[in-house]
Amino acid sequence: MMKAIAAGCVGLLSLSGAYLIVLSFPDPVFPYSHGYRGFQVSSDRPIDPRIDGVIDDAIRRLQTSELYRPGEPFRVHICNSTWRLWLYSEKFSDQMGGEADTWLTRNIYIRPADIARNRIVSPSAEEISDVAHRPLSYFIAHEATHILESRAFGRLMIVTHPKWMVEGYADYVGKGGDFDFEANRRLWRDHSPMLDYGGSGLYRIFHLEVSQLLDRKGWTVRQMFTRNPTEASVQRQLSE
Repeated sequence: MMKAIAAGCVGLLSLSGAYLIVLSFPDPVFPYSHGYRGFQVSSDRPIDPRIDGVIDDAIRRLQTSELYRPGEPFRVHICNSTWRLWLYSEKFSDQMGGEADTWLTRNIYIRPADIARNRIVSPSAEEISDVAHRPLSYFIAHEATHILESRAFGRLMIVTHPKWMVEGYADYVGKGGDFDFEANRRLWRDHSPMLDYGGSGLYRIFHLEVSQLLDRKGWTVRQMFTRNPTEASVQRQLSE
């Protein structure tokens, strides 16, 4: 029995080690690459040259963050074959718009994309939710913001800080100022499903909470992450 347990542990460690190697060196399965303004974009298919315009818009959004510095490097991998997203997202799912590895490589992975239309390809027959406010450039900027958070507050920031703050700030930057605070607060008070993260999967409620601190209270993002307030305390402010 002990030998079987030991063999199982060795096998698990070997498998984990192999997976870490796969995560650390994704380039062999993303053979196409293009560099522009600090972004290195890789893909499993030839990259539409109109990606430069998408990156320009992603940078416009990132410039709303005090954490961003011009020319800051990011590595973006577009997973047109979704098994790559399944594997490299570390969540073993191909349903998300994108994912950032904030703890190991700081790589960004984006689901299949229509670069010419500045859109991600929906995982279903229906268009993605809130598509008007979430083009491909939003998803790139959103995930790049997670990399900024990781660089500023540590690789374990997803553990040391609450989801509403981490995702809310990424949505805040990703939207690039395209957010009506009062309209969304009214929707939240009216219990709109668009402001229910559990039902909609959208980060709008988290965005509203972050906006309350940054835009209404005048905090900086560093103050927000340092003070680490509770979500309940911010919602009390929104209710007043």
